[in-house]
Formats: sequence, structure tokens, C-alpha cells
Amino acid sequence: MALKRNKRGGRPSPYPRIPFHVFRAGQLLSSIVVSGIMVYFMYYLRMENYAIPWTFIVLLSVSLGTVGILTLTIILYNFTYLSPRFNLILNGAISFFWALGLALLTWSVSTSHVLEKQCTGKEWGGVAQAGVCRDYKALWGMTLVGTISTLAALLLDAHTYRKTTRQGKYLMPEDDKEARRLHDLKSARVRSEGYEAPLEENAPGGSVFDSDIGYHNRYGADDDHVHIAASPHGFLDSKPSPQHDMGYHNQFFHD
Repeated sequence: MALKRNKRGGRPSPYPRIPFHVFRAGQLLSSIVVSGIMVYFMYYLRMENYAIPWTFIVLLSVSLGTVGILTLTIILYNFTYLSPRFNLILNGAISFFWALGLALLTWSVSTSHVLEKQCTGKEWGGVAQAGVCRDYKALWGMTLVGTISTLAALLLDAHTYRKTTRQGKYLMPEDDKEARRLHDLKSARVRSEGYEAPLEENAPGGSVFDSDIGYHNRYGADDDHVHIAASPHGFLDSKPSPQHDMGYHNQFFHD
């Protein structure tokens, strides 16, 4: 059984394809990097018996939550139908936590000036410290990317939801628009050449089959039949032609 991508009951997705996937790619990339750095930091903090900061907990939670939401919505997008309203609610929730995590992380690194200094052993007093500096810069940068891409996806959800619900207006899919343009082009060509489009079978003016019968009854019938049909007394007033009478007798009597 073949599953139809991006359709549910013949309904295509209302999302523009390129922005939709670009924003989701930014969310996925930033979530993977942030969650990986957070697991690394938290592992060594636990080994050294240090308390885990709330900033790390928020960033790890929102990054893992984003990966889960992206997995769910891409399944809906490909195999059923992704509602813009449903996706708007999900992106609205994680946008808040991405912004919160970015604010907490920016406040944490502002005291040590990590973002302003170079990550060298001479600057930080060792190679390990310089590595931690690079990790913090990567963490802050990918948190910023995750926040921006999630907010962009949220705006795209709001725009798509408003477009699909604007005054209850029906939005014709692209396939239907192409079929409509071909139909209009064909109709214009018929009108320009002076022809009339054929009637439908169930049209009020009759079917094409009925018009064909009328054509043959008008031009293909014998003169005798036309005279009989026009006579008020039927066959009594009709006068068959001699040729018709001789043909009738010759049909049954042959030498």
C-alpha cells in the first residue's frame, strides 16, 4: 500500500515548501548541537559533584522537546495533514522556552566575557579552558539559531493559518489552478475559431446522441416516410410510390 505524501483526503499542505523546510532544518540542527553540548557539560558537572544550573536544564529540555515536535509534525506533514493551527500552538510553546534559554545563557556568560575573548590557551590559562570557551561560544550561537528559526517558523504558522481562514475563502490548490487555466485556454480557443462547445450528456438541451438522431431523421429519411408522417390520417391517406411497391413485392417473389 503506497502512502500519499503531503495529502489527506485530497487536501494539499497550505505551507510554502521551501520556507517550511528551511526553518525546520535550522530548528533541527540547533537542537542537536545544543542537546549534545548540554549532555557533555552536565555529565562532567555530575562527575565533579557540581550543581547543574537551571540554564542547562532549560536548554536541554527545549532542545529535546524541539526534536520530538519536529518528528511528530513531519510525520503529519508527509502522511496525513499538518494543521497550521496545531503547529502554531507547538511552535509558540517552544519559542518561549528558546527565548528564555537564550536570555539565561546570555546573562551567564556576560560575567566571564566569554563571547568577547579569544579561545586560546594563553588567554584562558590552558588548553582545556580554551576548549570550554569554544563550547560556550558554539552553545550560545546555536541557541541563537534555534531561537530565530523557531520564531520564524511561528510567524510562518501564523501567516499560513490566517491565509487559510481569511473570511472563509476557499483557496484553490495549485493543481486545480493549472486545470482551470487549461480549461479557460481551451474555451478561448474554441470561441476564437467560431465553434461551440459540445453539450453535456445531461444538459437541458438534449444529448449529442439525440441531436445525431434528429439529423438523420431530417436528411436521411425517404420522401414516402416524410409524407406519411405529415398525413393527418396516417397510412390511409398515404400514396406509396410505384418504386416502393415494386420493391416490396420483389422482396418475396423471385424467379
